[in-house]
Amino acid sequence: MSEYRLPQDEILFVLSELIGLEAVAELAGLTHTTLEDVTSILDQAGRFASETLAPLNRVGDLEGATLANGEVRTATGFREAYGEFCSAGWCASAAETTYGGQGLPRLINTALYDVWNAANISFSLCNTLTDSAIQLLQLHGTEFQRKQFLPKLVSGEWTGAMAMTEPQAGSDVGALSCRAEPKDDAYRLKGQKIFISWGDHDLTSNIIYLVLARLPDAPEGSHGISLFVVPKFIPDESGEPGTRNDVRCIALEKKLGIHASPTCVMEFGEKDGAIGWLVGEPNRGLAAMFTMMNTARLAVGHEGLGIAERAYQQANSYAKERLQGKNCDGDGIPIIAYPDVRRMLLSMKARSEAMRALCYDAALSADLSAHHPDQAVRVLHDDRVALLTPIVKAWCTDGAVDVTTTNIQIHGGAGYIEETGAAQLLRDARVTPIYEGTNGIQALDLVRRKLGGDKGLAMKSLIEEMRQFDAALSATEDGAIVAIRGRFAEAGSALARTTHTLLGALEDDPETADAAAVPYLDLAGTVLGGYYMARSALIAENRISAGDENAAFYRSKLATALFYAESILPRSAGLALAATSGAATVSHMQPEAF
Repeated sequence: MSEYRLPQDEILFVLSELIGLEAVAELAGLTHTTLEDVTSILDQAGRFASETLAPLNRVGDLEGATLANGEVRTATGFREAYGEFCSAGWCASAAETTYGGQGLPRLINTALYDVWNAANISFSLCNTLTDSAIQLLQLHGTEFQRKQFLPKLVSGEWTGAMAMTEPQAGSDVGALSCRAEPKDDAYRLKGQKIFISWGDHDLTSNIIYLVLARLPDAPEGSHGISLFVVPKFIPDESGEPGTRNDVRCIALEKKLGIHASPTCVMEFGEKDGAIGWLVGEPNRGLAAMFTMMNTARLAVGHEGLGIAERAYQQANSYAKERLQGKNCDGDGIPIIAYPDVRRMLLSMKARSEAMRALCYDAALSADLSAHHPDQAVRVLHDDRVALLTPIVKAWCTDGAVDVTTTNIQIHGGAGYIEETGAAQLLRDARVTPIYEGTNGIQALDLVRRKLGGDKGLAMKSLIEEMRQFDAALSATEDGAIVAIRGRFAEAGSALARTTHTLLGALEDDPETADAAAVPYLDLAGTVLGGYYMARSALIAENRISAGDENAAFYRSKLATALFYAESILPRSAGLALAATSGAATVSHMQPEAF
């Protein structure tokens, strides 16, 4: 597999020119927000990613995690890399300074995960889950739980894991049967959980599980689920790992991809019951767990971005090195000279850049919703990040599968051979549309809860923002900008019309609205991508006109945005049709007809 290179110009462009780093620099409680600070942080992250994490990506794929004598072992080099990762302070990047974190904005932390995921998604996934557990305990944990667990989680001495899924309870979380019996000042949990990412490993001395279970008197369904914090080792009086809890990994799943990430079958309470403590209120566990789930869903979208970036880099390198055919002088022709290869590379580049902008914009809204001094602004961005979460998760992960597939196509037969590493990227990407809520469920969440929950207000606000940007586009006569504006206006209108239609369907024909959900989410992501690319194009055109010394970079940005407008945005019309006319056919097709 080709080496990973930090796309620093791309990341800094999105942070400082497109999304607006200055917006977080003004927020209280956040640190290291100057462009100089961010550049330095990215330099260090890029070196660690390219020199340490990326070389382990192939090792982890070949060796995988192993289970022997009841103990899970990670692939060669992972434990040492994790120690270096924590020693450098990367584990604590976005956590509150109160618990030893660095207090970085979510915007900058998202840029870091852009780097970690591209270098080694299996490794990055461990810290993603810990980061999600930290956020959950900060919001819902008792004072004792925060003091007991957060400092160790923030430092990376311990890791976090989410234990939800059971054999009979996948997407239907309400069907879970894990039980929690009160005993003394804690609870005893008994039950089996499956598909637990990083459920056991040898990186740290302890693992903290956030476990969903039922109390004895709990009502049936999702309204009877409580949340518990369950450590692998019970902390002693000094806060260090003490007695082994009644929890263990009984099997590792054999998976298509992310082999280095141990996906565990966990048994809680094989003997007397795993000791745990209630987090939040009884029977309100699912609401609390959604804090962790929503953070994780955004993080999975970031995984899609990272894998897409790595695939684009690999395809770009291969296309410039691989010679096929000869010119009139008898010299070999690199395949990048052929138009269809350039088309495929442009599609990868354009989709990846749009994904990056979407992920970073959602992260900015997360920062503004948490830290802006004006309550109205906080509410606006709280609604915005809620709206964008299913789009980030689904659109970016579907995009990752598309981009990694195109990477294999550019490699030709070599891409189908494991040795090149192109196949690994597709295998690793394939789980991202599935876990943390399938992309079909993300689409239902977008339509039912986000669109239906506020009668479309958050989406209409976003559509209006895009309409207002049209005035900025109309102020220039540049040919590329004029072309982009025309395509963007058509796509924006398609999204507005389809949104109106779905709001009506939610009232009159909910099943048809459900059938429209997936193409509607794809439409929203595609149009949003066009919005970010149009903004990028306008910035680039202004820089070129001003004679910027980095004109070659901005010409590439402008050309990529034009490609997106001409070759990707036109899909909006078909998606709008599928979400309106086509949805009725789906909803009216009876199961017995298949």
